Amino acid sequence: MTRLKVALLVAAVGAQVVLFSSTAAPTFALSSGSGAGISMHGFDTCQDPSVSASKAWWTNTPWSWIGLYIGGSEMACSQPNLSASYLNTLRGIGWRFQFIWVGPQAPCSGFGITFSSNTTTAYAQGRAEARAARSRLIGLGITNQASGTPVTFDLEAFNASVCNARAAAVSFVRGWVDQLHVAPAQSAGVYGSTCASQLQSYAAVHPPDYIWGADYDGNEHTSVMPCVGAGSWSHHQRLKQYIGGHNERWGGVTMNIDTDCSNGPVAPVGGNFGTACL
Repeated sequence: MTRLKVALLVAAVGAQVVLFSSTAAPTFALSSGSGAGISMHGFDTCQDPSVSASKAWWTNTPWSWIGLYIGGSEMACSQPNLSASYLNTLRGIGWRFQFIWVGPQAPCSGFGITFSSNTTTAYAQGRAEARAARSRLIGLGITNQASGTPVTFDLEAFNASVCNARAAAVSFVRGWVDQLHVAPAQSAGVYGSTCASQLQSYAAVHPPDYIWGADYDGNEHTSVMPCVGAGSWSHHQRLKQYIGGHNERWGGVTMNIDTDCSNGPVAPVGGNFGTACL
């Protein structure tokens, strides 16, 4: 994604009924907090697309879900449309969502805000980011205390061999997962480069519920992820970002997007639409 402020640049899922509550617009019922969106193509873009753009990109297009940035200290773009009313409107069109939180990055990574190289401190920071992300989800009107809702931490590439970065990242991710698993639990995800964000390192202890791996090989299959073992996150627990930033035009509207394919959780529940992303 690399949409951060600096210039450098789903096995466990919920089954609750979720509403986006809003005083500005009627609520729209979402059946299930999250669920495996199997072979569902999606996209993410730095700024939340307008309602008119979202309508244009829905009809007669390959897209089923949008990656939406909801906050974090390293989120690059403002999100002028993001609200409960906005989510209700997009869900009414038919869209599903993957929520993205962009907090502090790995130590010595060159980003403006980083978590500590001390593993104990990094763990506490991961928990703090999870609390903030959950609070934001609830603030966006997701009912049932956002129970079962997937939320992804965006962890960009870093040098694992300096500043105790790998061990710190493992502790940070563990904190993120542990806190999101506090009842009422969310579905905890991590996004990053399949190799350079060290995704496999997070599989051993208290692993994320799912990963969203970036590898710009043009191959939509989530089973093809360099540096990630075939046995890790193998039960509908993967999303893949397989084409990086580029312009596409649908319904007369052009947006700069990353292209994604899901074999993992989206909100609300997805479904079996084929085998393209497996």
